Amino acid sequence: MRAKNKLSKTRILFRRTVLSIVSLVIAVVLFFELTVRDRLELAIIAQIKSVSSTAINTAVNDYIKDNEKICANMVDIYSDESSNVKSISEDAFSVNVFKTDIIDATQSAVNDVMKTHGINVKLGNFTGLNILSDIGPVVPIDIDATTNISCEIESSFESSGLNQTLHRIKLDMYVDIYVGNPIRIESVAYKTSYEVAQTLIVGNTPSAYGSISTRY
Repeated sequence: MRAKNKLSKTRILFRRTVLSIVSLVIAVVLFFELTVRDRLELAIIAQIKSVSSTAINTAVNDYIKDNEKICANMVDIYSDESSNVKSISEDAFSVNVFKTDIIDATQSAVNDVMKTHGINVKLGNFTGLNILSDIGPVVPIDIDATTNISCEIESSFESSGLNQTLHRIKLDMYVDIYVGNPIRIESVAYKTSYEVAQTLIVGNTPSAYGSISTRY
């Protein structure tokens, strides 16, 4: 009889232990889903934007530095006999070459840096506690990312003193990074802009200019 009572108590203790473990696991999972996951997503998104933005900045600056002629030839400036600028129009060939090259260069740069650099999240972000966020050793997270970049080139004029007009060519980059990782992020999208070239026009403001802001 005592053996049966002892066995019964052992079973009850075992069941209670299993129930406690299961309850603890459920609580940890719920805490992760409700608190930690959102913090990890924010940390990962911030890292992706930072890493990819740095890669794009380097790629764009290097391309503009190495291809000054292409940047300068993206617009044609027409003047009258008195040297007054009458119109500015797009040089389609130079614009298309620039767009194709800059997209290829930036997409390659982002893909390379995402593979080599990866994403590093501080251990404190896994706790879900504000006081411990961005604290502790770095935890590397493998990111399988695919980059899609498109761009627009905008031409604008603005006054720059008496009888002077500043013509600017601006590059708008639209970045979409599709992410595959243990977190539920599907994509990270943002826009960044660069000044490609500027020309100071002395004389009358052009009466006509060609728009080159088509998305590519």
